[in-house]
Amino acid sequence: MVETRERPLSLSYRRPSDRSERRVLQEVLDDLHLDPQSDLAEVGSGFGLGLISLLFIGPVALLVAWLLQFATGVTFGSDQAWLAAAALWLAGWSGMSAVKVMARRGRASALRRAITADIAEGDVQEESWRFVEAIGFQEAEKMPLLYIVQADNGRIVAFEETRLTGRERQPGEGFTSAAPADAVLVRGIRSGVLISENYSGPTLPLVDVQPLALPREERPLHGSVVDRPWASMGPWLSGRSTVA
Repeated sequence: MVETRERPLSLSYRRPSDRSERRVLQEVLDDLHLDPQSDLAEVGSGFGLGLISLLFIGPVALLVAWLLQFATGVTFGSDQAWLAAAALWLAGWSGMSAVKVMARRGRASALRRAITADIAEGDVQEESWRFVEAIGFQEAEKMPLLYIVQADNGRIVAFEETRLTGRERQPGEGFTSAAPADAVLVRGIRSGVLISENYSGPTLPLVDVQPLALPREERPLHGSVVDRPWASMGPWLSGRSTVA
């Protein structure tokens, strides 16, 4: 049951950053360097996967075409046409990897600009949270959990268990919730980069533990505010729905 208050205790405000907070932002900015070799390796990996799949699919396609030609007398493409089809297949696999690389570079460039603006402006956003309800999500029997917690003002925040506890849960270890009840988060105004996190009070019991099926790159980041309805968290993270 979600606790209700006439005046939510969760609030956020903008304030000047201190030296340690600016240092954290600068360290994150310094880590956002481009790695052309890694990008080329990813495109090459896409080409390699395309080549491997072609080695399996190509002979089957040729056999089917030969059987159809034998049965009907119709020629299904010349040698040049088959070579062109193979080239397009490989180009498609390489192209998909290249698109992923460009998208990642675009996100990194946007984040660099936002962090640079945060450092230049010299302000951060400090958020005080009072959480009242928590749900856990996990991949099959794997740990750690992803916690989705709802604040007393209705906002939703995601937390990774390893970031909360500083360690990974051991196999066979008894389960106890690490969902925070109170937190103070400091983040960049424009970038949203989490600069510091502090937790207090008892941990929240979990309303439920559900399967986590959403791909890792699509999951909410630790400490990020999730702009979705509370009722949609389960279907979204368990892969039953993709509607925002």
